[in-house]
Amino acid sequence: MMAILRYGLHQPAGIAILLRLGLLGGNLAVLLGLAMRLGLDGFGGLIVLWGLALVAATCLGFGGPLALLARLGDGAGMHPQAVIGLCLFWPMLAACGAALGLGLLWPDLPWLAVLAMAVAVNLASCLGSILRVLGSIHLSMALRDFAPLVVLGLAGLLAADPVAILWLAALGLGVVCLGAAGLVWRHPQRRMVIGPDRPQAGFAKDLWATAVLGMGLAQVDIILGGQFLTPEQIGVYALLRRLANLVALPVAVATWLSAGRISAAHAARDTAALQSASDAGARIALLPGLGLAAGVLLALPLLPLWLPDMPRPGLVLPVLLVLLGGTLVQLAFAQGVSVATLTGRGHLAALARLAGLGTYLGACLGTVVLAAPLDPLGNALAYALATSLCAGLLWLWLWRSMGIDTLARPRRRLGWRMS
Repeated sequence: MMAILRYGLHQPAGIAILLRLGLLGGNLAVLLGLAMRLGLDGFGGLIVLWGLALVAATCLGFGGPLALLARLGDGAGMHPQAVIGLCLFWPMLAACGAALGLGLLWPDLPWLAVLAMAVAVNLASCLGSILRVLGSIHLSMALRDFAPLVVLGLAGLLAADPVAILWLAALGLGVVCLGAAGLVWRHPQRRMVIGPDRPQAGFAKDLWATAVLGMGLAQVDIILGGQFLTPEQIGVYALLRRLANLVALPVAVATWLSAGRISAAHAARDTAALQSASDAGARIALLPGLGLAAGVLLALPLLPLWLPDMPRPGLVLPVLLVLLGGTLVQLAFAQGVSVATLTGRGHLAALARLAGLGTYLGACLGTVVLAAPLDPLGNALAYALATSLCAGLLWLWLWRSMGIDTLARPRRRLGWRMS
C-alpha cells in the first residue's frame, strides 16, 4: 500500500489530486469558518448571493475561460486584444448593462456587489485558463478554485454584512488577479500563444452556452432552493454540498491534466488518441473519487462539533448520501464535458445541461403543484436526479456522434502496476 502511495505521489496526477484536495479542504474550512462567524442565518444569505455571483460570472464571461483553454491549447493562439476583451473588457461592459436592467427588475437585491464579484471571478477563471496552457497547472488551479473563496473568507473577517463581504472580496480578488496577470505577461512562453501575429478570435457561442448552463446547474439548488428553504437550512445544505463536492475533485484534476491531449488529438483528427486521452482522464478521476467518498462519510460525525446548533441533524446523513450518489454518477462520466467542449461539440454539453436544469425546475414545480414544502432532502433528490440525467445524456450523445466512450472504468487498461 505504501509503495502505491509513494508511486502516486511521484506522478503528476497524484500531485495534482493532493493539491486539489488541499485547495478544496481549505475552501471547506473557509465556509465552515464563515458559518461559525456569521451564524447559519447570515451564512445562508451570503451563500445565496455567492451563488448568484458565480452564475453571473459565467453569463458575463461569454465563455472566456473555456474559449481561452481551447484556442490557446490547440496551438492557434490569440491576439492580445482578443484576450483582454474576453478577460476584462466585455465582462465589465456586460456588467454595467446588467446592473441597470437587473436593478429595475429586482431592486431589492445588491446587484452592484454581485456583479463586481462576478467580474472578478471571471477574470480569475480566465487567467487560470491561460496559466494552464502555459504549463502552470497547480497555480492555475489555485487561482481559479481557491483564491475566490479565500478572499471571501478574509472579507468575512473584516465585515459581517453579506453585501459588504462581497464588495471586499471583489476588491481582494481583483488585487490577486493583478498579480496573476503580471505572471502571465512575464511568462517566457506567452508569445507562443498570445501575440500580435495570432488571430483575433471572437466569441465562442457554444462554449458560452455550455459554461452558463453548467454554472446554472451547479448553483440552481442553492439559488432556487434558497427561495424555498430557510436561511439556516440552505446554510447547512450548502456545507453538505461542499462536502459532497470533495468527491468530485479528481474530475477537475482530470480535466486540467487531459485538456491539452484532448485538444491536440482533436486537432490531429486522431480518434484513437482522443479515446486514449479520455481514458487517461477517467482513470485519474475514478478510484481517488471513490476513496474520497468513503473519507467524507467517515468524517461526517465531526460536522456537529463545528456547528452544534445545526437544525434537524437527523436529515444530515440522508441529504449527504443523496448528494454523494449524484456526485458519484458525475464521477463515472467525468470526461464528457471536456471531450464535448474541446472537440467542437459544446452544443451537446449545453443541451445536456439544459435537460438537467429542466429536470430540477420540473421537480421544484411539482412540489409547488402538490403543495408540498421543499425540504433539504427533496432539494438534494431533485439536484442529484438533474445532474445524473445531464451526465448520462452527454455520454450517450458523444458515443453516438463520435464513437468516444467517456464512461470511467476501474481498469480499462492497467493503470497501477505492483511489483
